[in-house]
Formats: sequence, C-alpha cells, structure tokens
Amino acid sequence: MKKQSIQLSLNDFPKELHPYLADVDLYDSSCHSNAQTLYLPPDHYLKIDTFGELAREAMMTKQFHQQGQGVEVIKYLSTDRDYLLSKAAKGEDLTHWLEDPKQLCEIMADKLRNLHNTPIAGMPISLRHERFIASAEGPSTGGYYDPSVAMKRFPVASKEEAWQIMQKNKHHLHADTLIHGDYCLPNIVCSDDGNVTLIDLGLAGIGDRHCDLYWAIWSLAYNLGTDVYTDYFLDFYGRDSFDYDMLQVIAAFEVFG
Repeated sequence: MKKQSIQLSLNDFPKELHPYLADVDLYDSSCHSNAQTLYLPPDHYLKIDTFGELAREAMMTKQFHQQGQGVEVIKYLSTDRDYLLSKAAKGEDLTHWLEDPKQLCEIMADKLRNLHNTPIAGMPISLRHERFIASAEGPSTGGYYDPSVAMKRFPVASKEEAWQIMQKNKHHLHADTLIHGDYCLPNIVCSDDGNVTLIDLGLAGIGDRHCDLYWAIWSLAYNLGTDVYTDYFLDFYGRDSFDYDMLQVIAAFEVFG
C-alpha cells in the first residue's frame, strides 16, 4: 500500500483515538474508495468515512478475525463520521508480489479456495450480491455502464447487451458461498511466512463465488498488464469448483453497475 506522509490535528479526531494518534507520524494510505485510510506506525490503520458507512465493515472484519482470516478491530466509533481502527495485517499486499506471477496466482487461488470453503452459518448476504439482485430486478435503463471493469476475454459490448445477459442468467446466481466481494490484490496481505490476511471487507458476506473469481482475474490482469496468467490461476483454484461461463455473467453485472 502507498504511504504518503501527512499532518493532521488531534482535534480533528474523537478523544478515544488520541492515544493512538499522539506522537506518531501519520501516513495517508487511501485507495480508490471514498474512505480515507491512515497508517499509524507501527501497526495500526484508521479508516474514516461518512456517518454509518463503516458499520458493516467493522462487523465483517470482526467475524473474519474470529476465523483467523482478518485483522483485529480495536475500535469502531460512529460520531460525526465513522472511524474504524484496526491492527495492521502482517506482510505486504499482493501488489508487492508481482515479480513471480505464478506464485502470486497460487497465493490468491489457495486463499480464495479456503475462503469459499468457510462455513456460512450466521453470515449476512454480501452487499455485492444484493446489488446484483437489485440491478437485475430494476429498470433496464437504470444503473450506469462502466466498460473499464470488463475484460478482453469476457467482453460486454454495450449496456443493452449487459442487461440481456443479466436477464438470461440471473437465476444462475447463487448465494451459497462466503465471498470477499472485492477480491483484488490490494485487499490481500501476505507475510513472508505465507500467512494471508484479508482486508477491506465491507462487501463481504454470502454470495456467488464467481464474483470473487472474476475480480481476482481482473485484478491479476490489471496489475500484471497481461491476462496470460488467468488460466493458471483458474486451474490452481480448481476448474471443477466453478462454471467458466458464469464469469461472463459476472462481467455483465459489473459493467451494468
């Protein structure tokens, strides 16, 4: 994760957080979401978002931590804004593992297979899955069309084509697996001893495994600059565990928004 040094005043934060913010150099480690993420050396992260936005992420992070798959939540505060303070995961996110693409694929596929085999009892439905269902049941003119999330091997030519694919295949979506919901390289942290931790779990819950598979291969292609490792990743995950044609369906749901 990138870390850019910043200066902030303690008065900008709730008093409960002051012990963690005082006398430390702060770094902005925000990614592409609307939330701001601060790195508090040596081993804490503070995520800040609008009121109520981090409640679900705090809940899911706690559940994943109990399973040994997520970081420890130190505090969740919802005041003027939402504040989620957590321990830092050990290691580096997988954008730092690009020099050995096959090892990268193996780490991602192995962790994803283990996640998808996790019992789902007591877990809520993934927000990603809820959005899929809402899109499919909404008006064909609704949502937006974002071709940047499509892949060359799963092309979607237009919003109209996406809608048609969705309508033809929406009954094939199954909420039967614990998914991350945004299974991309920056959200997977691996230590030198091979321990893998998942972060940014606001979309996690019960959903369709093909969602995670799609974002895994999209993220691999985006970060490696090539999709030649897609099949290696899918082979390592296990071809008998998914329906390849469903990846095209997920592409349609994603570009439709």
